[in-house]
Amino acid sequence: MASPFETTPVDGHEIAFRRFGAGAGAPPLLLVHGLFGDSSTVAALAHELSASFDVIALDALGHGHSSHPSEFTLDDQARAVLGLATALGLDRFALVGISMGSYIAQAAAIRDPARISSLVLVVSKAHGLTSSSAAYAARHGFDLAAATDEEAFAFLAGAVWSPDTSEADRRRIGDELVADVALTPPERAAVEASLAGFDLRPTLPLMTAPTLVLSGAADGLNPPSAGQEVAELIRGAVFRVYEHSGHALASEERERFVADVVAFAGLV
Repeated sequence: MASPFETTPVDGHEIAFRRFGAGAGAPPLLLVHGLFGDSSTVAALAHELSASFDVIALDALGHGHSSHPSEFTLDDQARAVLGLATALGLDRFALVGISMGSYIAQAAAIRDPARISSLVLVVSKAHGLTSSSAAYAARHGFDLAAATDEEAFAFLAGAVWSPDTSEADRRRIGDELVADVALTPPERAAVEASLAGFDLRPTLPLMTAPTLVLSGAADGLNPPSAGQEVAELIRGAVFRVYEHSGHALASEERERFVADVVAFAGLV
């Protein structure tokens, strides 16, 4: 079960977060979930990382227990991440973003590069006309807006999982990825609109944080070529492909992922 959430005001919005602390003095790490998730969907991962970090997992704007404005942008999401860090008194912190969370993390690192001690971008891309799920559905003629959560998850299975991920692990991970707060169709539409036509490529070369970009070999939403493009645009970025993962990389190969995050932050 996820830890209880707290909220704090940021730029006129309420931003919810959960804290998974490793104790006084542990380096802070902000963790940003993927599309239509919230901090509860990364709780298992946050627990693993909390052995080495003071983990703060937030609910992005339009998600979870944070404010659900009718209109917002990717830059608003970045400002919310940075504003939460300020509210918590974090001068510098590691930043880990998964899928949509990686777009938010990129935008935050571009906006305030001096505050990011290290950046990990998981199953990422640098630009898109829509969310990756919407693009995949459009290519296959599937109406995501009319689908139930169960129907959408079943449809996306072909893009999310590696063939090496067992059915038992898929069920376990799928249960972990059920959000604490289910979004209404208008709320989902507002999230999709916030990602419409985003393009971070012109500003990625300005980023200064040490950056690790991770892609899953079987990812049908943001394939390794998308992650490699991100890495090539960020000076000195390290790019790795997990051969036994799809889009659920952080869960499919969690032990390796946690070890990589810890090592990249210079803790081992």
